[in-house]
Amino acid sequence: MHRIVPFLFSAVVSCDRKRNFVNSLKQLPLMNELTGSKGCLATDTRSLREIAALLENYFGITLGYFTNEIESSTGISAAKAIQEDHEIRLPTNRFNYDAYMELVGETPLLTDRLREALLFVAYIITDRKFNEEELSERGYWEDWNTYKGEWAKLMLFMEETEQRHRNLYERVGEQEMPVTLRTNSRKQEPQTIPNTNNWLFRLIRKELADYFPDIQTAEDARQELERRKPSAGAKPMNTRYPIVAYGIYRMLHEENAMSENPDTPNELCRLIYDYTRFVGCYPSYKGYDGSFNPKNIRADIGYIKKNVQKYGGEKIPKFPSVEFGRIHIVTDNIVHKDLF
Repeated sequence: MHRIVPFLFSAVVSCDRKRNFVNSLKQLPLMNELTGSKGCLATDTRSLREIAALLENYFGITLGYFTNEIESSTGISAAKAIQEDHEIRLPTNRFNYDAYMELVGETPLLTDRLREALLFVAYIITDRKFNEEELSERGYWEDWNTYKGEWAKLMLFMEETEQRHRNLYERVGEQEMPVTLRTNSRKQEPQTIPNTNNWLFRLIRKELADYFPDIQTAEDARQELERRKPSAGAKPMNTRYPIVAYGIYRMLHEENAMSENPDTPNELCRLIYDYTRFVGCYPSYKGYDGSFNPKNIRADIGYIKKNVQKYGGEKIPKFPSVEFGRIHIVTDNIVHKDLF
């Protein structure tokens, strides 16, 4: 049995496991016209076992996510079936197989094994409805988005303040550029720092600027703040984006699918951009107008990397794990909090 093939009606599909993954995937059509459903993909428990490490290590997707599919295909508990050899059918309720293969079927960045792993990830993301509030509680992306916006405001403030001071220095030779720190607490008195030779702003840039490589000037800050202005019909930030983007980045590097230099080449940025748009989790503030800027992707990956380096592996963004036996009935494919 091949790892995954489009499944035609109720026929059992089999082929040489050594046959090229991409070509064999294209071999049979989905069953849209025969049954009126959107079709399904056929795989087996052996393939799920073999690909499980990639799904969990890089995306947090455990085999428990496939509980419904395994149990409906085998008629026995998923925990038991996964240890045996069974054919598994994955109904493509929302997943567009043809579009997926057109997007990543020929990209040289992916080996057959990695391409297959990303197919499973795309299937889960498009088929399940994740609770965005619960993912936000894990603190992976919303914090970064907040910090980035605040950094843009701070950068703009520092640039404008320095410009006013340069004008003052040219007129009267004033070296100090006082900064007054004030909080919203009435119990805390404002404190004024002389900021001689602008040591405070220089230190802030030295320590923090590398976290935001795409916001280095006042003009960068203005553009970032302009992008953040609410617009009619704008979609909210999607907390799945850092999980998928950083998962792809880590998987390609740690599975030796690409060289370390450059760390985030344009080809990888394009793959992350196209893939996250395909599964519907590319951040809306970056624009859904078809534009692509690898600088945005590199900045996102760079921030997550620094966060992980500073705070450890618990900051690696992943989906919450799901154990076997915890999901038997999922209303409208919604993954609920009490299942974890």
